[in-house]
Amino acid sequence: MKVKTLVIDDEPWARARIISMLEDYASEFDIQGEAESGAQAIKAIQDHLPDVVFLDIQMPDMDAFDVLHALNPEEVPYVVFTTAYDEFALKAFEENTVDYLLKPFDSERLMATVEKLRKIFPDDGFSIPAPPDFTWKKFRNVVDLSNFYLQRIQVRKGDRCIFLSVDEVVRFQTEGRFTMAYTMNEMHIVDVSTMELEKRLDPMHFIRVNRSTIVSIDHIAEYRKVNSRITMVLRDKSRTELVVSQAMFKKIRSL
Repeated sequence: MKVKTLVIDDEPWARARIISMLEDYASEFDIQGEAESGAQAIKAIQDHLPDVVFLDIQMPDMDAFDVLHALNPEEVPYVVFTTAYDEFALKAFEENTVDYLLKPFDSERLMATVEKLRKIFPDDGFSIPAPPDFTWKKFRNVVDLSNFYLQRIQVRKGDRCIFLSVDEVVRFQTEGRFTMAYTMNEMHIVDVSTMELEKRLDPMHFIRVNRSTIVSIDHIAEYRKVNSRITMVLRDKSRTELVVSQAMFKKIRSL
C-alpha cells in the first residue's frame, strides 16, 4: 500500500521538483495532489487525509504552523518541511521523526528523508501510527525558531536609520500614515505596516490588541473588562492604556 502524499509550496518549480524526485520512489508514494497556498493546503489535507505532506514553511497567506493549527488533531499528517532557512536553526530536526529539506536539496538528501518515512510506514501490514502532536509549544521545544522571526528592525531617527532590537519594543502602533515603535523611553518611525509586522513577529512575544496596535506580551500589566469595554494597561513609564477589540480578547485571555 502506497503512502498518500501531498506537495505544498507556493513556487510551482519547487512542487514540480519534489514530485519529479519522488518518481524514483513511485512504488512507495502516491501523489494525491498539490497546493500553492496555506488555504489550499488546509483544504487539500482535509479532502485527501494524506499520510505525509511535503510542506513549505513560508507561504504568502500563512505559514506552515498556521496550516497545522487549522487542522483537527485527527487530520494532522506526518510533515516533511521544505525551507530555505539556515540549517543551524533547524538542526534539532535531525534526530526527530519530522524531517526537513533545506532548499536547494539533492536526490541524496531526499533519499535520507525517504528512509525516515520507511521507518514510520513499514511495508509489513502498513500499520500507520498516530501522527505527532503539532502543538505550538511542543514544536518550539524541537526547533530553534530564533531565526524565523524579526530580531531587530530598522527605525528612523532624524536623518539616520538605526537598528532596534524587538525586545526593546513595548508596542507598535499605526498613527496616520506611519507605524510607530514605542520603547520604554522613546518612539521611532518604522517603515513597515503593523499588518506586515504581525506576520514577522514571534506570536509567543507579541499580540495584536486592536486594528492599529501590536503589544509586547511581556509588557502587559493587566486588562479590565467593564460591561462591553475592554482595556489593557502596559508596563511602561506612562502606564499606557489601550482599548482591546472584542475579536482579540479571546486570544489575550488564553495567554
